[in-house]
Amino acid sequence: MHNKMANKKISANAFQELFSNSWRLISLIFKDKPWQIIFRLFIFIIVSTSPFLVSGSTAILLNELLKVTQSGQLADIFFLALGAFILAGFIPVISYNLDSYIGRVLWLYIEEKFTMIVIKKSGELDIQSHEDPKVRDIYNKITENQWRITNFFDRNFYILQNIVEAVIASVVILYLQWWVLVIVVLLTAPELFVEIRYGREIWGIHSSRAEIKRKYWDIKYLFERVPSIVELKLYQNTVYFYETIKDLFKSFRQEELKEDRKKLFLQLLSKTVSQIGISVAILWFVYEVINGNILIGTLTFALASIGNLRGAATSAFTNMGKQYQDSLFMGDFIAFLDLKLKIKKMSEEITIDAEITPEIIFENVSFNYPDSTRKIFENLSLKISPGDKLALIGVNGAGKTTFVKLICRFYDPVEGRILINGHDLREVNLESWYKILGVLLQDYSNYHLTVQEAIAVGRTAGKTDVEKVQGAAKAAEADLFIEEWNKKYEQPLGKIFSEGVEPSIGQWQKLALARVFYRDPKVLILDEPTASIDAEAEAKIFEKLKNVKDNRTLILISHRFSTVRNANKIIVIGEGGVKESGTHEELMGLNGSYAKLFNLQAKGYVE
Repeated sequence: MHNKMANKKISANAFQELFSNSWRLISLIFKDKPWQIIFRLFIFIIVSTSPFLVSGSTAILLNELLKVTQSGQLADIFFLALGAFILAGFIPVISYNLDSYIGRVLWLYIEEKFTMIVIKKSGELDIQSHEDPKVRDIYNKITENQWRITNFFDRNFYILQNIVEAVIASVVILYLQWWVLVIVVLLTAPELFVEIRYGREIWGIHSSRAEIKRKYWDIKYLFERVPSIVELKLYQNTVYFYETIKDLFKSFRQEELKEDRKKLFLQLLSKTVSQIGISVAILWFVYEVINGNILIGTLTFALASIGNLRGAATSAFTNMGKQYQDSLFMGDFIAFLDLKLKIKKMSEEITIDAEITPEIIFENVSFNYPDSTRKIFENLSLKISPGDKLALIGVNGAGKTTFVKLICRFYDPVEGRILINGHDLREVNLESWYKILGVLLQDYSNYHLTVQEAIAVGRTAGKTDVEKVQGAAKAAEADLFIEEWNKKYEQPLGKIFSEGVEPSIGQWQKLALARVFYRDPKVLILDEPTASIDAEAEAKIFEKLKNVKDNRTLILISHRFSTVRNANKIIVIGEGGVKESGTHEELMGLNGSYAKLFNLQAKGYVE
């Protein structure tokens, strides 16, 4: 019942939606390309009128020829023939070529502009938005169907052409016989409703099947990454996932094919009805010629006008049906552009001094993710003083990575607050806060750039400092393998380049760590920074981390107790809060969770 009501509402607002989306898109493009749009409109008006100029001049020519054969007087017959030739051949060809060029210019512009708009908006959205499945569905739909924007824009001109042609043809037929116009319009109208209904149903399929599409793209991605393909082959899962994708395709396409069959039946029915109307009109005009009421030239003009009206109406209905379908996707695009940040910004924000290491305080912080009722933290309170070397440990799911997300303000606490130098993080300008942060998460990026560039993106503001790049690589123990590569710091990374090398997982992690060191932050946050690094390199890296300048804060998350035991403060997170806190010696003395976990790991090494 609800779906039927929703469909009726969509149908009633179809033209309003279509016009609104068309106006917004054209307005957006008109700001940058006004003269191209105006010129294209002019060309389409010429193209719209040219069939009637051709058929009209031909009709006059035929009538004059008939008079000549009856009277034997030539009159101005040659000038009429020349005019008909120019109208029939020269103007349409010139108009088509001009439109083809301007259309190409606008197509290239639209492709670039809207690609950049989507990229820019994606960069502006906060992490909470990116982790929202509904936002991901919208994003996936507009990136998969971005070509529809160009089609949607172009089709506005063709619909305008159809309307102009239909109006001129209607005026001609109305002048010749009003009731013929009424019959033709009434009996061709069903074609429009067929196209509108089809567009609505197809959009409904794409919307309702968003979850399936998401699963399809996720599994398809397994066949695009070398590590995934390696595992698929070794686990003998290639055929299994191939069949899974095939089934997903099948379940999705079956509904579309079902709608296509319905559309075909309704199209045949509606076109048969409209053809009956056209046939009645033609027969009436032939009857008028036989009775001597109109000349043969006028008949050709009437028949051409009826044909033009039928063609314009059919084309307009088809275009408007497709336009409505694209308009629904355009609606998703506009909805994406209009997305509001989930992390609210204050009208007046506090700027953090980038030269001072701040004090960080969690004050009675409670938090659960938006799509869950499970409390990750409940009344969590702790203080991180400037220069602290803090290690954060806990079992999987205890909230260690969530702790980092809250510090980075990917999410806001449900209750309580996080204070930065006494200021609520919600009141702090995030750009100024991020300037002093250096964060390496478990899911870091691998940049297919040169080694120097891949490290220097740690701080892109200002000119790249080559010596600092090399110092950062050395601190991360990355200089050892970089020096072995042919082009050293100019070596392209990734096999996608002809001379590129593919670093191992451990080498990628060292490059990511070097990127953080190059950033030279006041607050260094490392989430499992050496998970893929050998023990010897890990020991050297953490010896350097232990000697980080006293005015820098280090927050380290690791499962390896050999790396966290030298921190001046160790915090064990669990059960929604801080379970234990202290130095390694103090926590071992408590003989609690930390001591138990440490002894278990130590026992594993001994055995």
